[in-house]
Amino acid sequence: MKKNFVSGLLGALLSVGIFLLAFFFLDQSDIDKFLPRNKIEAIIYFPMLIIAPLSALTIHELGHLLTGLALEQKLKLFVVAFFGIRNEDGKTKLFFNKNVSYFGGVAATIPKTVKDINPKSFSKILIAGPIFSFVYFIVCLLAFLQFDTYLNSFFALSALTSFGLFLATTLPEKSGIMFTDRKRFQRLNSKGVIQDAEIAMYELISKGIIDNSFKNIDIHKTVILEKDKDAITKFWAAYLRFMYFKENGLSDQETEALKNLVTFKNEIPKSIWNTLNIE
Repeated sequence: MKKNFVSGLLGALLSVGIFLLAFFFLDQSDIDKFLPRNKIEAIIYFPMLIIAPLSALTIHELGHLLTGLALEQKLKLFVVAFFGIRNEDGKTKLFFNKNVSYFGGVAATIPKTVKDINPKSFSKILIAGPIFSFVYFIVCLLAFLQFDTYLNSFFALSALTSFGLFLATTLPEKSGIMFTDRKRFQRLNSKGVIQDAEIAMYELISKGIIDNSFKNIDIHKTVILEKDKDAITKFWAAYLRFMYFKENGLSDQETEALKNLVTFKNEIPKSIWNTLNIE
């Protein structure tokens, strides 16, 4: 779902820290297993420095994707590094990803119809990524500890990266300006203003994506978003209101909404601002 480059980077940094900690506590025999001991292992080792972390990213995003599909949603976008899959006009297409913000992985599924919009299903999709990462960490760790093969480096690096991703998407509240999977799940299952804002956000965004337009969203729900103390949530309220007025041809209201939206410009990364085509 989308945390992308920042969470991927945070996961990598945490993996380095975990590696140093593991290096200190592991037996010498396990350290010897991880490092190349002959020419064949050396040849395999260096590609694994890239392949293993990518496998961990893929498993994390597959957690989101497969859970969404299991809950009868449809694929919108799946990207890991340069590899991407997206749905365009009802057709699934492969593409070469050039968007750096997607390199850390992103998966998005959407309800098939407005009637299928279900916040409880969305919360399950959110938490599935960290769960898949933790399970992959356990599987790779056991494979590394129980077996001694040419793929030792793959299992060790995959375990470290997966655990790093698990921590990166559960411990912090935010990854960049976006809430982490755990925090978003927690907000959706809380009570009061926070839950109301998360549910309203999910319903408004889902409606816009399904219709490929914000023309028919419930504009009154943006007021719910504004009650949240989080500045980014307030930004989305301003953006959705702006798009609603713009797509309905309400020029006076659009102008006022744009003035309000521009006040958030310094709080939003330039890449997101440009992607939304606000100006």
